[in-house]
Amino acid sequence: MTAPSPASYLRLRPSQWAGVYTAWGRETRETALRVITGTAGLRDQAANLEIKPVDLAANPYLAIGSLIAAGLDGLTSSAALPGETTGDPARLGEAEAAARGVRRLPVSLERAVEEFRADEALRTALGPVLADAVIAVRRGEVASVAGLDDDQVAAAYRWKY
Repeated sequence: MTAPSPASYLRLRPSQWAGVYTAWGRETRETALRVITGTAGLRDQAANLEIKPVDLAANPYLAIGSLIAAGLDGLTSSAALPGETTGDPARLGEAEAAARGVRRLPVSLERAVEEFRADEALRTALGPVLADAVIAVRRGEVASVAGLDDDQVAAAYRWKY
């Protein structure tokens, strides 16, 4: 929902401040969820949250609705917040990342659609008609750039949004 075009994945690369890992951290630019602490004197009273993998191609209603649905699912299932990640998650070893629950977000729109299809909670929150429409549109986007290299994908989307 937050990276809905093939061009989105040209930006979503490790160690580029794009937040491509399932992790959170205070002032950590490489985690998908960045907690930005308040200014001096207000740090214990104020903060902002930044969802790093969102780009301008995202439908804001679908993106926000999906984030709310994921949060509600976490509350309903009593999911535990994983430990804070400091530094670049790309530098974690495979075993340490797995132990922390840190994994790489999908590397392509095609893979993201596969993960969306498997996410019962999110698909239920959207409802079958909207969920199926999202899948169909995203598959169409994937098909429209089949066989193109990164430069050609960027050119195809440069003025689209």
